[in-house]
Amino acid sequence: MFLPVKNSRRPNGAPVASQIDPADWAVLAACWHPVAFAAEIGTEPLAVRLLDLPLVLWRGDDGITVAQDRCPHRGARVSMGALRDGNLICPLHGFRYGPDGTCRKVPALASTASISKRLCLTTYRSSVRYGLVWVCLGDEARLPLPEWPEIEREGATVAEVPPGTWAAAAPRHVENFNDLCHIPFVHGQTFGGDEDVTVEPYDVVVTDETLSFAVDYFEQPRASEGMAIDPAQRRHRRYRYRLSLPFATALTVEDVVSGSVFHIFDVASPVSAFESRIFQVLVDPTGSRPPADMIDFQLRINAEDAPLIETQRPQSLPLDVTEDVHIPADRLSIEYRRALARLGLGRGTA
Repeated sequence: MFLPVKNSRRPNGAPVASQIDPADWAVLAACWHPVAFAAEIGTEPLAVRLLDLPLVLWRGDDGITVAQDRCPHRGARVSMGALRDGNLICPLHGFRYGPDGTCRKVPALASTASISKRLCLTTYRSSVRYGLVWVCLGDEARLPLPEWPEIEREGATVAEVPPGTWAAAAPRHVENFNDLCHIPFVHGQTFGGDEDVTVEPYDVVVTDETLSFAVDYFEQPRASEGMAIDPAQRRHRRYRYRLSLPFATALTVEDVVSGSVFHIFDVASPVSAFESRIFQVLVDPTGSRPPADMIDFQLRINAEDAPLIETQRPQSLPLDVTEDVHIPADRLSIEYRRALARLGLGRGTA
């Protein structure tokens, strides 16, 4: 009901009620995460959440502003307010905030009185790229935005998949997206091939920012739900993965016979410790596939994955690689867990 007379705050700026360990929160806060598609931000403020921190996004003449969704006067959610001339108006007392977060007007204050400098929204660094609004909650970003030039090439069909919210930790989703072994068993109604197919050993190229690998796979695509497997439709694909730490993956699917390619860009944005917003952008370089068909197929794939990833236990991804039993096909998973540990994750105080 009450906060202490002498207010205590969690270290590193983490929200008091966050489920994320403060040490992990500080590491993740210094990374870029998408919070919305730019097209979602219209004439009203948009409320989102990142790392348990409520945020508000709005569009002004100079671009998009991202701020903490809290008026410093009495703690009202400013996302419930309105926009006027590019300014955000608090719904409780009408305080008006500019794109830089400063309070420009207090209706109850005499026009001759000065406005306290403390009346300022906490704003955050943001960048609009690949159609997504990326946010960094830290003072500086320790990792760059991923490099996805394929999205920006002329002539390609680009489809933005409606974001879904998964009751799963972001790294759990990432590990699954980069996993080959689950495909025949989980994706039997979309593109999974034969169950008894050996995943040949592969190498993972590790840098400070990315993990990359390539493998071959024989798909059995089912364009519509309930469609039977047609051996004549078996396709030899080469999957090229590039995982940008901590949670963004670019997957290029190449048809080995025809040489045609298709791109899937996938990011798990950590809403909370065990809640993730999944952003995906699909790219057909030929421009021949209808976006609606691309999106529908991807949503079917996601629906196959989500229930299984949401029920994995423990919910947190073990960063001690000895905790789980591994097989050679888990090479990427092992390197991913090691890379997250090198970032400083998993060393918290909890």
